[in-house]
Amino acid sequence: MLLLLSVTILDVFGQGGIKGRIQSIKNADPFAISGTVGTAVGLSYNSNYPSCTPFSGSVYASLNLSFYSFQLPFSFYFANNTTSFDYPQLPTWHLGFMPTWRNWKFHIGSSSMHFSNYTYSGLTFLGLGAEYQGKLFRMGAFGGLLQQATRMKGYDDRSAIQQLADSLLGLNVPQSTLPQYRREAVGAKIGVGNSRNFIDISFLKAKDRIKTLPEEWRDTIPPQDNFTLGLSGRFAIGRWFAFTANVGASLHNPDLRDSIHIEGYQKYERYFNWLFTPGNSFRVRFAGDAAMNFMFKHFNGSLTYRFIQPDYVSLGAQNFNQNAHSLGAVMNFNMFKGRSNLGLVGYLQRDNMNHKQMFTDQVATYSLNWHNSIGNLFNMGILYSGIKQDQYDGSSVVVDSLRINSIVHTISLSPTFTIERANIHSIGLTANLVQNKNLNKLNHNGMDVQTLTIGASYGIDLSDIRLSIHTGYDFSMSSSRFAHYNSHGLNFGLNYRIMQREKLNWTISYNGFAAYNIQKDEGAKNDFSLSNSLGSSFSYKKHAASLYLSLSNFSDMERIGQRVHTNLDTRFTFSYSYTFAARVIKKKTKEQRAADRVERAAKKLDKQQHIDKP
Repeated sequence: MLLLLSVTILDVFGQGGIKGRIQSIKNADPFAISGTVGTAVGLSYNSNYPSCTPFSGSVYASLNLSFYSFQLPFSFYFANNTTSFDYPQLPTWHLGFMPTWRNWKFHIGSSSMHFSNYTYSGLTFLGLGAEYQGKLFRMGAFGGLLQQATRMKGYDDRSAIQQLADSLLGLNVPQSTLPQYRREAVGAKIGVGNSRNFIDISFLKAKDRIKTLPEEWRDTIPPQDNFTLGLSGRFAIGRWFAFTANVGASLHNPDLRDSIHIEGYQKYERYFNWLFTPGNSFRVRFAGDAAMNFMFKHFNGSLTYRFIQPDYVSLGAQNFNQNAHSLGAVMNFNMFKGRSNLGLVGYLQRDNMNHKQMFTDQVATYSLNWHNSIGNLFNMGILYSGIKQDQYDGSSVVVDSLRINSIVHTISLSPTFTIERANIHSIGLTANLVQNKNLNKLNHNGMDVQTLTIGASYGIDLSDIRLSIHTGYDFSMSSSRFAHYNSHGLNFGLNYRIMQREKLNWTISYNGFAAYNIQKDEGAKNDFSLSNSLGSSFSYKKHAASLYLSLSNFSDMERIGQRVHTNLDTRFTFSYSYTFAARVIKKKTKEQRAADRVERAAKKLDKQQHIDKP
């Protein structure tokens, strides 16, 4: 254990390995300090919340001490009579060592591997493992802990030395974590083939040890046992076709306390219980996915299918979206030497595979995205997307008047023009239509909504005088069961770079928006909305400051059944920060170290000569 600790502690500090970490320490300064101090003050008023405190202020500071590149961060923050202070604490170590030798890779301590999506994939284990990757043969195996038992106050009888050792090895579980058993696991994978054509078989055996949790918790937290078997493969023809598939089978006992003991075979149980312990509630479930990919010069596409049975469990992988299957297709066309690209996407998902849910839900999503360009002058984007939702009977019959049956259409057009002369001009047009329809006419709570928006924008960058200007106009027309209105919106903004130097930058910007909303319902009133903001930022060497001022007013209006009350909002904010960095003890160069040695030798010689004088 001491040998393992002495080796792994060198590898935990960085991803570059032991040599890289040692080299970074040698190149670092012995002692350096860096950090930031700053303050911010603000004033605000909101007519909807007049009782809120209008003034806010904060002071913050961060300090980082570096000893040969080892970081010790400190931070302080004070805001509105609330103070927080953070300082370095002893971290929870997860030590791992992964040496390689020829085609072998070894895992010692805390590490992770990947076998299959449905058996073992990426979860951290604490133990030993090895992987071999040859030209046509590969294999891997590991054994260890997938989950450490919770160390609980009142039940911890470890010595102080054992607690420290467990902390270094990552065996401590925080007190806030729910009680859990120690979960032991062993897994293996074997496969043949190369990266284009291969077949892999993998398995995982994971089991909770009942005695690792105090009896007070065993009645509420059941121990589990799980054995999963996976099969993965890929088959490719040239570079134009590839077929991949992953299949998993799981035997899961959700409660080891309810195990089955077959009469007359108890003496043989110890021979097969290491593989799986059956119980009255154990279940066998399957999951899998498959994909076909086509790749040509001007076309590529894929067809995918995935299914996961309800209650499929693998203790070596993350949770799955269970009890559902889906079918998807993706196509992409590249035309006119890349100047035109057409993408088509469609997915269909349906749940309730076991027909035990009350209802069955089905969702279909599909989209079309067409992009065209002519050099850097013109770009045109066309987007259509749709979402279709349906609901069917499950274990219960859906009432026709409550059945979900809806569809949403979205269509967008966005041509843009860019003109580069003495200055850069950009012109953009937009058109967007959203239609949400309830196809179940018996459902009177449903609501049909349709919104059409068109707009135009213009921007220019006057680089000679360091000024950028943009403006735009939008018109929207919306209608629903509760409201009908039109809206005219105008926006304007500018950004002026007052100073722009290597170490000095000062900018000022303004953004304004105004909208006039016309209510078409009887008795409704038209309203006006306004928003303005002015900001400035300044930076000089290690100093930075910013100023922000805004004034907004949104009048009373009703849109698609939602009422927004009159709201006046004003804000003023000023902030300042200072960043510093200092090398208290600098790393000396080879020439400086040689000069120091010569100086020390000279001083030693002078001292010796002084002693030798009569």
